[in-house]
Amino acid sequence: MRKRSESKERELQRPEREREERGPRYKGIAAAAKAFDAFRPARDVLSIVRAVPTRFVQFDHATRVKGLPIERFGLIHGPSGEGKTYFSLGLLESFLRLDHFGLLIDAERTTPINWARGVMGPRADHPGFFAIRPKSYEETVKQVRDFVITLKRQRDEGVIPPDTSALVICDSIRKLVPEGLLAKLFGEVYEGVNSRRKKQIDRGAKGIDGVGGRAAQIKAAMNAQWLDELTPLLEETHTAFYAIAREAEDPEADHYSKLAGTAYKVGGGTAIYYDSSIVIRIERASWVADGGDDEGKNKKIFGEKHAVTIRKSKVAGQEQKQTVCYFHTSNGVLTPVGFDRARDVIDIGVRFKIVEQSGAWFSFRGQRLGQGLHNSVKALTDNEGLLDDIEVAVRESFPSYEPVEITDDGEVK
Repeated sequence: MRKRSESKERELQRPEREREERGPRYKGIAAAAKAFDAFRPARDVLSIVRAVPTRFVQFDHATRVKGLPIERFGLIHGPSGEGKTYFSLGLLESFLRLDHFGLLIDAERTTPINWARGVMGPRADHPGFFAIRPKSYEETVKQVRDFVITLKRQRDEGVIPPDTSALVICDSIRKLVPEGLLAKLFGEVYEGVNSRRKKQIDRGAKGIDGVGGRAAQIKAAMNAQWLDELTPLLEETHTAFYAIAREAEDPEADHYSKLAGTAYKVGGGTAIYYDSSIVIRIERASWVADGGDDEGKNKKIFGEKHAVTIRKSKVAGQEQKQTVCYFHTSNGVLTPVGFDRARDVIDIGVRFKIVEQSGAWFSFRGQRLGQGLHNSVKALTDNEGLLDDIEVAVRESFPSYEPVEITDDGEVK
């Protein structure tokens, strides 16, 4: 963790310099600007990035805007079964915890309410939490449009506070089937063929997707078209949309991509990547476990450590830099099932030197947390007030530390 230099920190905190005396040319432009009454000053149009703090303290630091950016489209991808949906439900819970709205598009149809309650706790029954299981791509587009416009109308009418936002998560965009176009193409494929040929087509003789391999192209084209509408709509309604995309191995990846751990392709077409303001990759970094005995036997697994890599960001002037952070989940052996917030906080607290480590002991401002990391995590989980105090101290230190960056070859700086 690199600490920012004092000169850079002073520059970040320095208020806007008072304007110097301007010459006649400047004064002339200022007078002429009044004639451009159809245009607004750039300072009023190019608004600052708004963000909602999340339960993931390390992620909030890594984004450089202290939370999940809103008023934009974002992409989440990663290997199957390594934390994408878990992370997404955590983001939704974070919005609901602050009394914003949340909409889960369960296109995969794999998220039962009992599992959502296990991950999100009582926020799964928050009145502002909605879910849909759409039958088609077109239905999804309409429902998302209705959702964010309804929220804006409720905000404009004063029913909800003016800063109320919403997060829409689509899990996953691959499962949205464009009903109209596919029906049309099926009709074209079937046209003028006998029943035997139709059976061959149904078995995939015209491509694995049944439409000559064009389904992926159709979905990619629809994604691009939808983003043309969605991008300004999210800004206008002060909401956020994050799509989970499929990740597959790239057979054409070169040697350096394999070394850097980027030998994969993200589905959904190029538009969802290049039009995203932020691209987030989730993968399992390691298992959380004790060491077992001297021979490595009888090891206990307590949960998982998930790596969150921000591969692209247009929200804080750092588009070419990739940052990495972590969140932890518990399987219930050491701490309750769900997010392991205490482990997240201790991890970044040690890096910020807010949590002190002396030998095996961890402490905060002279108060011992426990002997050993696992005991400290358990003790802090049981002491929510102290956990809150440490997290507040960590968040107050955000400006003093740069997020952890990774190089092009996958090495952590």
